[in-house]
Amino acid sequence: MPRAWQTPLSVHLGDAAVAVVAALVALWVWSRIDGNPFTVAFVRGHALWFLLAPAWVAVLGPMHRSPAALSTSQTVTLVAQGAATVAGFYVAAYFVAPRDLLPRLVVLNFLAVVSAMTFAWRMTYGRLSTTEAHRIPVAVVGTGSKARALAHLLQEAAPDKKLVAFVYADSPAAPVPPLPAPLIAAGDLPQLAADRRVSEVFLAPDRRIAPELLRILVDAQERRVDVVPLETAYERLLERLPIQHLEGSSVLASVAHAKRATPVSELVHRLVDLIAGCLGSAVLLPLLPVIGFAVWLDIGRPVFFVQERVGLAGRSFRLLKFRTMRHDAEPDGPRWASAADSRASWFGRLLRRSHLDELPQFWNVLRGEMSLVGPRPERPEFVDDLVRHIPHYRERLLVRPGLTGWAQINYPYGGSVHEALTKLEYDLYYMKHRSPWFDAVIAWRTLWTMVTFNGR
Repeated sequence: MPRAWQTPLSVHLGDAAVAVVAALVALWVWSRIDGNPFTVAFVRGHALWFLLAPAWVAVLGPMHRSPAALSTSQTVTLVAQGAATVAGFYVAAYFVAPRDLLPRLVVLNFLAVVSAMTFAWRMTYGRLSTTEAHRIPVAVVGTGSKARALAHLLQEAAPDKKLVAFVYADSPAAPVPPLPAPLIAAGDLPQLAADRRVSEVFLAPDRRIAPELLRILVDAQERRVDVVPLETAYERLLERLPIQHLEGSSVLASVAHAKRATPVSELVHRLVDLIAGCLGSAVLLPLLPVIGFAVWLDIGRPVFFVQERVGLAGRSFRLLKFRTMRHDAEPDGPRWASAADSRASWFGRLLRRSHLDELPQFWNVLRGEMSLVGPRPERPEFVDDLVRHIPHYRERLLVRPGLTGWAQINYPYGGSVHEALTKLEYDLYYMKHRSPWFDAVIAWRTLWTMVTFNGR
């Protein structure tokens, strides 16, 4: 499980408390409508409804983007996704359970109350955690470009942290330009940690750390100060692998997890893909004549678009999808796709936003050319160019490409080498943290973008 999803325990406890209160309110409304006294005996008799509280906490967990993601828009999305998930599970259970076992009113009241209260609680927590009195003091080891870049990242992505000092990684060899926080010597770090209650020290040196500072950092760890390497900080805050700050051997070690899978785990992964492929094909069959006819009316024949893509270990395969572009979309050769691509027809843009154009790729999943989740496959022309310009680009070919992926749900269409580099960082992050749980989170968030037409 990626550390970036590990929200503070206080947030989860607050979510649980809110859910318990919401369950009590829902039971109180139920008792009033049925004319029953709202007593301790009544609550005990319906105690099973309090299972909604851990269910609410459980569905919110996988949807977190990062521990500092407490903005208004992200919180609204989080609550809406949680309410939709609980409602979906309830509807599924309602039609198979006895008629009087799951009254709809209780769940509707619970969802209304818990959504409003969770939003209020999260906004209150976010405001309090970013006030000057509650911000977490941190320090950065380093004075060069890496340290400055990290300081900027902390300012942008971690408003709950306060940078109180930069620390010399070694003896100063040249004057240091002005920094956004005081500069101290390595020997002053223990006193700073004690006086300012520094709980995290981020390592961003441009050169090797001096032995004396290394000893001080070890002592700090023994005093429960978290010493965080540069790449770990980037992963926690951005949820992608910062290959521009890593040595080649570090990148290879990070993605080695993708090739260490046991035969059993690979078998389970393939079984999941087969089940997903069958379910996706079952969804495609009734939609095929409707979408196919609409594509035929909008663009003409053929309604399917077959294109060569690069898959596992660099092997090419023929990817299948519904046509979304005109027949003369590339008169001058291959072009990058974009979010507002003028080459797409009006119905093609609708298919893209809903991801329905990719439903035929479940056939590629069944054939073993793709997985449900993985890096999106690129065209050979683009891969050849990107391999020349981006270090480690071929590492993404260590796993099967996916129908959806971590880069797919976090970043728009990449129309340049620089944007392809950012998408690669997301893909390598996925490969490093690849797990069935991570795949389930990506699949759920993809489903949500389909329902809300927020696809890329």
